[in-house]
Amino acid sequence: MQPLAVVWFKKDLRVSDHAALSRAAERGPVLPLYIYEPEQLEHEEFSGHHLTYLHECLRDLSARLAELGAPLVIRRGEAVAVLDALSREVPIGSLWAHQETGNGVSFARDLRVHAWARSKGIPFYEPPQQGVIRRMVNRDGWADAWEERMGAPPLPVPTLRGVQSALGSVGVMDHAALGVKPSRKVIPQGGETAAHDVLESFLQRRGRDYMWAMSSPLTAEDACSRLSAPLAFGTVSARTVLLATRQGLARAVAEKDARWERSLRSFESRLHWRDHFTQRLESEPRMEFENLNRAYDGLREPHWNEEHFQRWCAGQTGYPLIDACMRMLRATGWLNFRMRAMLVSFAAQHLWLHWRSPGLFLARQWLDNEPGIHWSQMQMQSGTVGINRSRIYSPTRQARDQDPDGEFIRRWVPELEGVPAPHIWRPWELPPLTACGLGLRLGRDYPYPVVDEHAPAREAHRRLQAVRATPLFAAEARRIYALHGSRKKAVIRAEREKRGLPPRPERPPAEHSRRSRPPRRHPMSDQPNLFDPPAAQPAVELPQDWGAVLADAVSRPSFHRLLEFVAHERQTAAVYPPPEDVFTALRLTPYRDAKVLILGQDPYHGAGQAHGLAFSVRRGVRVPPSLRNIYQELHEDVGVTAPRHGNLEAWAERGVLLLNAVLTVREAEPNSHAGQGWEDFTDAVIRALNDKEERVVFVLWGAYARKKKKLVTAPQHTVIESGHPSPLSVRHFAGTRPFSAVNQALEEAGEAPVDWSLPQ
Repeated sequence: MQPLAVVWFKKDLRVSDHAALSRAAERGPVLPLYIYEPEQLEHEEFSGHHLTYLHECLRDLSARLAELGAPLVIRRGEAVAVLDALSREVPIGSLWAHQETGNGVSFARDLRVHAWARSKGIPFYEPPQQGVIRRMVNRDGWADAWEERMGAPPLPVPTLRGVQSALGSVGVMDHAALGVKPSRKVIPQGGETAAHDVLESFLQRRGRDYMWAMSSPLTAEDACSRLSAPLAFGTVSARTVLLATRQGLARAVAEKDARWERSLRSFESRLHWRDHFTQRLESEPRMEFENLNRAYDGLREPHWNEEHFQRWCAGQTGYPLIDACMRMLRATGWLNFRMRAMLVSFAAQHLWLHWRSPGLFLARQWLDNEPGIHWSQMQMQSGTVGINRSRIYSPTRQARDQDPDGEFIRRWVPELEGVPAPHIWRPWELPPLTACGLGLRLGRDYPYPVVDEHAPAREAHRRLQAVRATPLFAAEARRIYALHGSRKKAVIRAEREKRGLPPRPERPPAEHSRRSRPPRRHPMSDQPNLFDPPAAQPAVELPQDWGAVLADAVSRPSFHRLLEFVAHERQTAAVYPPPEDVFTALRLTPYRDAKVLILGQDPYHGAGQAHGLAFSVRRGVRVPPSLRNIYQELHEDVGVTAPRHGNLEAWAERGVLLLNAVLTVREAEPNSHAGQGWEDFTDAVIRALNDKEERVVFVLWGAYARKKKKLVTAPQHTVIESGHPSPLSVRHFAGTRPFSAVNQALEEAGEAPVDWSLPQ
């Protein structure tokens, strides 16, 4: 018999773009082989739903190979023993399998197979199927190597010559025969056919809102690609997905469809980051078991709390969104990236659990579990890598932002079905009589929070920062960056040089205040957050550090529709302020410096007046009546002489955020842009200020502004209310002395008072 090329299928269960299969077919007859390996079936990361999905993939693969004339042989046993037995039945001329970045068991198995093949004189070929590079010394040039490999055209389905003699095969075995407990999870269809159907539906229909809808569990189920399981089991290649994505992107650019273009660019970036993180485990396999940055060793290990862990696993933490996400995961095997990040962040930071045991539990739950991505994610969100800025998610804030009406929570936590927003996010704050009226017995029907939300988060941040101050951390961070750090910024600089463009200028620090200078960042902290890599391009680029705290708000479909509305309005009418001044308030008052908020309603609607600051007008414009009344109270309250102009930029530069609730208006039509979505955005600004640990003084003038008081819930803040300074209600404003009250509140909190003077 002619020597056979054995193609060993592992996590590459397809026939298209299959390098091992195609190259083996060039050598002669092919014997496709799949091995049920007890050490993997019994692995602590493996569960019944994985086997269910695997069986569907094997059935589809077996049918396709049979059509090609090379039936799949399935056997059970330890890999070397199976291959050795097979070598006694047929002559093996070569062994083929794709490179695999798997768990520690698969890594040890591959080493044994290599040793066996060498002992038998059988060449063992492992072509890559993704952008991960073996034996990589550092990340320099990694992006170019990735593009060269992944940008190549996918391989067609090969023509096969199969084995003429019949070989024994156990076929697709059931759960009982393999000793794996069945799962009740409701999972999608597996196999190559299903994978291409999912890819087509994403690129033709579902993906248009991907960039804006992927964060919320309400919208992510449909808007996300849902290709993670097909990629994990290899029923479609990453290269095939990349090519199809780029073809869709080219169509979007040609058709000038900005929504498709932004979404597909965002999705393509995630295909890069998928290999970026898998490369970490390939280069440093110990990170499956140990802290990547050894400076964190011993930080969490002594503090293990089994009760906290079990409540987290069961979806009984008392934090509704945490529990809803865990229950969805246990029922379906899937969760979108942001919610995965929140689950891990809560376990690692609020519960202070070492990442290894939560990681094993989650690995058993994810249908799309890939060790390279999973263990990188676990360490990233636990803060044990050290070249990324740690992110600690607030479970109640995420609930408010991602599930504003509580729809997702009620679906997965039916105990809270009758609880309205905002209590659905924080049910423990329900008055007892109200809870009884809703039929909810807190502590019995639904648990109280397992820990306080804020104090553990602050303590986790303190502990992580303390490690960063040690010499060992600095040495480890340099080592980790050389081996694992992204070179994205360096690649961008090189590309600009290649095109003859000058370097991008560094943003100079503001000269008006030492506090307003951009914060110093660790030189190795430019890596993305793992579960949202890289950050989606928002619908608008916000100034200063507001971009980070408002990323969720500007990524929502509703905000994109708002911008489309304003753009259309500018085509048909005069709209104020001009585009470059819409976010002036955020530009002049960085988030970290904001200590006072003065809230207006909407911009001045006369030509040349509005410039993005509430109550303020440009120099040379007549001072409006409301501002004249503010100046009168300013003089009587703190003795400041009113200037001849109405420009309040000096206040903004000193930490007074002059924010309108609505940021644009049509000429001569006050409130014409109210109700279009600006209120949701500026409410997010107020909530972000409410989340600050330092005291913020909220100045609310008039009935409209005073309605926003409900957004200020943190006890460290102060709210100052009065009538509006408009001539129609000035009698309720005059004499209220708001400026001295602001300074008194700041000084009581140990903060510097505001200098209310204005340049004359």
